[in-house]
Amino acid sequence: MGLLTLSDPTKRRHTSYTPPSVPSQQGAATTVYCAVAPELEGLGGMYFNNCCRCLPSAEAQNEVTARALWELSERLIQERVGRQTS
Repeated sequence: MGLLTLSDPTKRRHTSYTPPSVPSQQGAATTVYCAVAPELEGLGGMYFNNCCRCLPSAEAQNEVTARALWELSERLIQERVGRQTS
């Protein structure tokens, strides 16, 4: 599976993505579980994998990376919105 690393968010990297080879029902299980599990009612900000709560990777918890991703996302949205209103 291709991954995008945001160590330098100003450089675009192209990766190929190979979808996981699991049935769609199994692939959707975690999303469905998190949406309907009564024990998760009112909770947020957690990471789940295969219906189990997990700690995100160190890179996913990196504040510098998070800030860079946020700024890149804002810039890309502004570029897209600017093109649509022109």
